[in-house]
Amino acid sequence: MKQMSGSVSPRRGPGRPRAPEKRVAIVQTAHELFLKNGFDAVTMEAVAAAAGVSKMTLYGYFKDKEALFDVAVAQSMQNLLNEMARVHAEGGSLAEALCALGRGILALSTRPEIVSADRMLMLSRNPGLGARIYEGVATTIIGAAAEVLAEAAGRGELAIEVPREAAEDLLALWEGDMVRRMRFGIGTQPSPEQIDQWVRRKTATFLRAYAPLKGPTP
Repeated sequence: MKQMSGSVSPRRGPGRPRAPEKRVAIVQTAHELFLKNGFDAVTMEAVAAAAGVSKMTLYGYFKDKEALFDVAVAQSMQNLLNEMARVHAEGGSLAEALCALGRGILALSTRPEIVSADRMLMLSRNPGLGARIYEGVATTIIGAAAEVLAEAAGRGELAIEVPREAAEDLLALWEGDMVRRMRFGIGTQPSPEQIDQWVRRKTATFLRAYAPLKGPTP
């Protein structure tokens, strides 16, 4: 086939190109609706209406509610991990980087909407929802924290044999009685200052527990 001379614009495929900012807005809207109303009560139609897009546009990005939920959870967790990475990249210590992550986790998990969502999850008729949330939240956070701890162990800052187990210990310390009390309806949402003090204490406890031993063991 002979090629045409002159400047010719390339042909676009069918439909309009997807706008990244529109996808971001959809995910953020869905995240807020899932927090407020719980997974079961949110519909794709409700997300489309709240985001100001058509159902056709929404389904062009996400095939179903489960796919949208997975992305909303993953994005929320990635935001927390980005903050930890930022602190570390700017020269923050291991303790400071871990505290940045811990503060983000507690700020999220002590929100009234999250506490209510936890209670709704216990009553949910969707048997796979709990596994889906655990995979998206706990597994992601634990995996990322385990990598950071493994690197610290490699530098000799910590004495850790199984990084994932150590990360599980750290997450348990961060949540502790603060989150447990809220799930049982005791107390009020902690302030950022209270969360910061709590996370610093728990992180210090963790780092002491996994500090390298000095001198020969008895």
